Amino acid sequence: RSSEMPSFKVMDVVAQAAALERDGKSIYHLEVGQPQSTAPAHALAAVNAAIASGDRLGYTPANGERPLREAIAQMYLDTYGVAVPAERVHVTIGSSSGFTLSFLAAFDVGDAVAIPMCSYPCYRNILQTLGVQVVPLETDDCYKLTAALLKSSVNARRKSGLPPLKGLILSSPANPTGVMLTPDEVRGLCATCDENGILFCSDEIYHGISYKDAPRAATALEFSQQALVINSFSKYYSMTGWRIGWLVAPVELSDAINRLNQNLFISAPTASQRAALAALQPAAKPELEGHVARYEQNRQVVLDALARMGITDVAPAHGAFYIYVDLGRFGVTDSAAFSAKLLDEIGVALTPGIDFEYPGSGRGERRIRLSFCGATADIEAGMQKLAGWWEQYLGHA
Repeated sequence: RSSEMPSFKVMDVVAQAAALERDGKSIYHLEVGQPQSTAPAHALAAVNAAIASGDRLGYTPANGERPLREAIAQMYLDTYGVAVPAERVHVTIGSSSGFTLSFLAAFDVGDAVAIPMCSYPCYRNILQTLGVQVVPLETDDCYKLTAALLKSSVNARRKSGLPPLKGLILSSPANPTGVMLTPDEVRGLCATCDENGILFCSDEIYHGISYKDAPRAATALEFSQQALVINSFSKYYSMTGWRIGWLVAPVELSDAINRLNQNLFISAPTASQRAALAALQPAAKPELEGHVARYEQNRQVVLDALARMGITDVAPAHGAFYIYVDLGRFGVTDSAAFSAKLLDEIGVALTPGIDFEYPGSGRGERRIRLSFCGATADIEAGMQKLAGWWEQYLGHA
């Protein structure tokens, strides 16, 4: 079963783009959600200081060093007004190990777990590899999975005699769409999950990256003690390669997650934990907010360019750093071939929608995702290249 896991398509595009760059071709990276910026200066200084002091940076407790877990708990109090015991915080090797630990602790083989029809592909890939039945749920016209849609699925399964849902996994801000749920929408999902014995796994990796027209980013922990929250230092904190994240577990899953972490991962890299602790300090905030301001500028560059190209079927990107577009009305029916052609002909790297849409829906074949977390000049140059190519494409379509 595990040998049949699909590839993570964006990483395939990254590898192809890297091969072209090694051959001397200029590539405009609009494919991967990797900030152009480095880890915060305070994080780098903390690690350098630890190395200079002779700190061995050895193993830590599996759930992470206490000061980091306490700082994460303090962040929830400062940002959301939620008191989170440090004992429920588990430091992980990025959000990816957080998903694996959470799914192993919470679900058994054959359990039914829901995800939005359009969502981060690793949810379904990991779940299916673990023998979990993935249940794709439709979203509304704004790409949102609402409490009403979840209730409809719960009732339909009950009437049909199907096994009840054991979990729901989604993100807000969402990947690939950038769509954000309002606090009331998060509240509604939490209530529906709690009422029906569904574990709500809230992926909040893009919290901190939202724009002036966005609703407030609410954590599921504001509304439910049963929710499981997963987050990371990769996106807002610009620390992708440091492989450091965290999860907040419900009390009843916390011990199991810790034991799984001990056996599967030992502990997250200690140097990364020290960097993460420094990144959470108030002194790092201005630098991080400067990145978000750049993302907002980049978002406008992409939206303006798409509008000039006549592309208007765009998801409402209120957060994260992606624009998700549907090109079906222009005759695009194979997003993978479309993206490969762009990369080969003009060096613009995009991610095909088949990475995010549920297989067999037919939607991913006409959709693409553009990432705008690079340098503004690079985003402008990439969109200029894309616009010129698009004009020729329309002329031959």
